[in-house]
Amino acid sequence: MEDFQHVGYSKEVIEFVTVAKEFCDLVERSDREEKKPFLLQLQKLLPLIYLKGCLLPGCESNELEMTEEVVTENDYDFLRERVWQLMAEDDDYLEVFDDNMQFNEMPVVASIAEKVCDIYQDLKNFISLYQHGMPDVIQEALWLLNTNFEFYWGKTCTSLLRAVHAAIYRVTDEEI
Repeated sequence: MEDFQHVGYSKEVIEFVTVAKEFCDLVERSDREEKKPFLLQLQKLLPLIYLKGCLLPGCESNELEMTEEVVTENDYDFLRERVWQLMAEDDDYLEVFDDNMQFNEMPVVASIAEKVCDIYQDLKNFISLYQHGMPDVIQEALWLLNTNFEFYWGKTCTSLLRAVHAAIYRVTDEEI
């Protein structure tokens, strides 16, 4: 019974898993979506994922290296291609907060499809480990998720939201 007192079963983690699963499901069915509804769903899910990521409880790594990545490079490439095809001409956007920008004279161009799949990869790997239900595995997965949030996918959510917003509300010359 004391396993349910584990940090992995906290309200914050369960709420995060719920939102992360919804995001992963959206990406996995991207081949059956139209662009506008897909973008509108991303517009709602990205801030939720970021918020729920901020609220995740901290924990230490148990250094048992019990985590495994379920999203393979082939899975990633397959999903990235599907989202890229869906986004078409709206896929590229200028990244203004890229760390490499200070060393570049050229603007840094990012891809909505790539960033969506970067987030997907971390969230799907976490969900898969979470489903094992073993407290040690969940703790290690949660530590890794928190670390990746701090250094990568948290920033990716914020820049991607700006790009999604621009794609939704893009005004073309024909509309003026």
